[in-house]
Amino acid sequence: MDNAFDTMRAAVAEARATMDAADAMATKIAPLLRGRLRRCHSMDLSALKRELRDFNIHTGTWKD
Repeated sequence: MDNAFDTMRAAVAEARATMDAADAMATKIAPLLRGRLRRCHSMDLSALKRELRDFNIHTGTWKD
């Protein structure tokens, strides 16, 4: 029988790897979306706009 903590550590490591892969994919997909946002679902666009509210286009940085 596996140690419960080892199982939990493995699950956390797998989740981190999945999130890193998702971040890498977002970086690759973002340039493809330029000029194509009119094809996206309005709920997704609303969520993106809400998230971008914290991005300063002039400085290229995110607000804390």
